[in-house]
Amino acid sequence: MQYSLCRHIKTKGTQCQSPSLTDQPYCYFHTTLHQRHANYRYTEATRGYLLPGQHIELTALEDRESVQVALSVVINALATGRLDTKRATALLYGLQLAGGNARHLLKPYSPDVILSHQSDTEGLNLAPAGATIDM
Repeated sequence: MQYSLCRHIKTKGTQCQSPSLTDQPYCYFHTTLHQRHANYRYTEATRGYLLPGQHIELTALEDRESVQVALSVVINALATGRLDTKRATALLYGLQLAGGNARHLLKPYSPDVILSHQSDTEGLNLAPAGATIDM
Protein backbone atom coordinates (compact mmCIF):
# COMPACT_ATOMS: atom_id res chain seq x y z
CA MET A 1 0.00 0.00 0.00
CA GLN A 2 1.34 3.46 -0.85
CA TYR A 3 1.10 6.54 1.35
CA SER A 4 2.02 10.13 0.53
CA LEU A 5 4.99 11.52 2.43
CA CYS A 6 4.85 14.53 4.73
CA ARG A 7 5.87 17.63 2.77
CA HIS A 8 7.66 19.38 5.66
CA ILE A 9 11.20 20.44 4.81
CA LYS A 10 13.62 20.30 7.73
CA THR A 11 16.26 22.95 8.40
CA LYS A 12 18.99 20.84 6.82
CA GLY A 13 17.01 20.65 3.57
CA THR A 14 15.65 17.11 3.82
CA GLN A 15 12.02 16.12 3.58
CA CYS A 16 10.27 14.42 6.49
CA GLN A 17 9.94 10.72 5.75
CA SER A 18 6.71 10.09 7.72
CA PRO A 19 3.43 9.31 5.96
CA SER A 20 1.19 12.39 5.70
CA LEU A 21 -2.29 12.50 7.15
CA THR A 22 -5.11 11.72 4.73
CA ASP A 23 -5.79 14.77 2.53
CA GLN A 24 -3.16 16.82 4.43
CA PRO A 25 0.32 17.93 3.36
CA TYR A 26 1.92 17.05 6.73
CA CYS A 27 2.30 14.07 9.05
CA TYR A 28 0.66 14.18 12.49
CA PHE A 29 3.78 15.62 14.17
CA HIS A 30 4.29 18.44 11.68
CA THR A 31 0.56 19.26 11.48
CA THR A 32 0.41 19.82 15.24
CA LEU A 33 3.81 21.56 15.23
CA HIS A 34 2.68 24.12 12.62
CA GLN A 35 -0.63 24.67 14.44
CA ARG A 36 1.14 25.31 17.76
CA HIS A 37 3.63 27.72 16.19
CA ALA A 38 1.02 29.69 14.22
CA ASN A 39 0.56 32.09 17.17
CA TYR A 40 4.25 33.03 17.06
CA ARG A 41 4.45 33.96 13.39
CA TYR A 42 4.42 37.65 12.64
CA THR A 43 1.03 38.38 11.11
CA GLU A 44 -1.52 41.17 11.40
CA ALA A 45 -3.33 39.17 14.11
CA THR A 46 -0.21 38.70 16.27
CA ARG A 47 1.17 42.21 15.87
CA GLY A 48 -0.54 43.45 19.05
CA TYR A 49 1.31 41.28 21.54
CA LEU A 50 4.76 40.94 19.94
CA LEU A 51 7.38 43.30 21.34
CA PRO A 52 7.83 46.25 18.94
CA GLY A 53 11.31 46.33 17.44
CA GLN A 54 12.33 43.08 19.16
CA HIS A 55 10.51 40.56 17.01
CA ILE A 56 12.64 37.75 15.62
CA GLU A 57 11.39 34.60 13.92
CA LEU A 58 12.72 31.27 15.13
CA THR A 59 11.89 28.02 13.40
CA ALA A 60 10.59 25.03 15.34
CA LEU A 61 13.46 23.47 17.27
CA GLU A 62 13.02 19.95 15.90
CA ASP A 63 16.63 18.93 15.26
CA ARG A 64 20.25 19.98 15.84
CA GLU A 65 20.40 22.05 12.67
CA SER A 66 17.32 24.12 13.60
CA VAL A 67 18.86 24.86 17.02
CA GLN A 68 22.02 26.11 15.26
CA VAL A 69 19.98 28.35 12.95
CA ALA A 70 18.00 29.75 15.91
CA LEU A 71 21.24 30.38 17.80
CA SER A 72 22.60 32.33 14.83
CA VAL A 73 19.40 34.42 14.59
CA VAL A 74 19.50 35.32 18.30
CA ILE A 75 23.19 36.20 18.28
CA ASN A 76 22.82 38.36 15.16
CA ALA A 77 19.75 40.10 16.61
CA LEU A 78 21.69 40.82 19.80
CA ALA A 79 24.73 42.06 17.87
CA THR A 80 22.63 44.45 15.75
CA GLY A 81 20.62 45.81 18.68
CA ARG A 82 17.30 44.17 17.79
CA LEU A 83 17.19 42.33 21.15
CA ASP A 84 17.96 43.62 24.62
CA THR A 85 20.50 41.70 26.66
CA LYS A 86 17.99 40.32 29.17
CA ARG A 87 15.73 38.85 26.51
CA ALA A 88 18.66 37.48 24.50
CA THR A 89 20.04 35.83 27.64
CA ALA A 90 16.73 34.03 28.23
CA LEU A 91 16.58 32.91 24.60
CA LEU A 92 20.17 31.70 24.62
CA TYR A 93 19.51 29.70 27.78
CA GLY A 94 16.47 28.10 26.12
CA LEU A 95 18.56 27.27 23.07
CA GLN A 96 21.21 25.72 25.32
CA LEU A 97 18.52 23.43 26.76
CA ALA A 98 17.20 22.63 23.28
CA GLY A 99 20.71 21.85 22.05
CA GLY A 100 21.24 19.46 24.95
CA ASN A 101 17.96 17.72 24.17
CA ALA A 102 18.72 17.59 20.44
CA ARG A 103 21.92 15.67 21.16
CA HIS A 104 19.77 12.72 22.17
CA LEU A 105 17.55 12.74 19.09
CA LEU A 106 17.98 10.01 16.54
CA LYS A 107 19.08 11.10 13.09
CA PRO A 108 16.65 9.48 10.67
CA TYR A 109 17.93 8.31 7.33
CA SER A 110 17.18 10.95 4.69
CA PRO A 111 18.42 10.01 1.23
CA ASP A 112 17.42 13.14 -0.66
CA VAL A 113 17.77 16.83 -0.06
CA ILE A 114 14.86 18.92 -1.38
CA LEU A 115 15.94 20.98 -4.39
CA SER A 116 12.68 22.86 -4.98
CA HIS A 117 9.69 23.78 -2.86
CA GLN A 118 6.25 25.37 -2.88
CA SER A 119 4.73 27.73 -0.31
CA ASP A 120 1.44 27.14 1.49
CA THR A 121 -1.09 29.85 2.39
CA GLU A 122 0.85 30.77 5.56
CA GLY A 123 4.14 31.15 3.69
CA LEU A 124 5.63 27.89 4.97
CA ASN A 125 7.74 25.83 2.58
CA LEU A 126 6.36 22.51 1.33
CA ALA A 127 8.21 19.76 -0.47
CA PRO A 128 6.88 19.02 -3.96
CA ALA A 129 3.70 16.94 -4.04
CA GLY A 130 3.79 13.35 -5.17
CA ALA A 131 6.40 11.70 -2.94
CA THR A 132 5.13 8.36 -1.64
CA ILE A 133 6.23 5.53 0.61
CA ASP A 134 5.40 1.83 0.37
CA MET A 135 4.19 0.23 3.59
